[in-house]
Amino acid sequence: MSKKPKRGAPAIDMTAMVDVAFLLLTFFILTTTRFREESKVEVDMPSSVSDIEIPDKGLCVITVDPDGKVFVGYLDIGTRETVLSRFVSEQNDRFEAGIAISEEGARYFSTLQEFGVAHKDMQKWLNAETELGTDDFPMEGISAVVTDSTNMTGNELKDWIRWGRIADQRMRFAIKGDVDTNYEMIAEVISSLQEWDVNQFSLITDLEEGGLVEIND
Repeated sequence: MSKKPKRGAPAIDMTAMVDVAFLLLTFFILTTTRFREESKVEVDMPSSVSDIEIPDKGLCVITVDPDGKVFVGYLDIGTRETVLSRFVSEQNDRFEAGIAISEEGARYFSTLQEFGVAHKDMQKWLNAETELGTDDFPMEGISAVVTDSTNMTGNELKDWIRWGRIADQRMRFAIKGDVDTNYEMIAEVISSLQEWDVNQFSLITDLEEGGLVEIND
């Protein structure tokens, strides 16, 4: 009678399983972590007692610094790409000289949390046609007051509000101001929103827990 051959313990190659585990770990980190770009505008926000959480997406934040300079920021990268495309298209329709933004400049714009550059300086800024370079370009703020609409110096904030709503029809808006910001400047921002029937917006404040205040007209 023949003896049964001895069977050794089966060997399992764990290499593939380890790779899959790291891929899953990376996936969950990327999908559950909330990333925010570093803000370049410093404001000392007023305090309030509200604790409503700021949305993760679909939000346009209009920031007014202590000097009254206005900055605009879109939370969604896709929105940033769309508004820049609309800006270029409309400026080319409006002015014979036209403008062109490089691919590198467009990619840079899509990474920004906020910006404050006048229409007439956008091409120079994003194409880095300056010794300072794109990151160090001096931001003088976006006009929220009509001065001379025939010379690219009108209420440019209204343009960015309109382009934001075109990019995202359900976009929400929030205003973030400094405690020392002149109220008249905030009123100009609110007026610019209302020009496009945005009568519901938020005021971002500095709270014990962090949050914003809803404003409804």
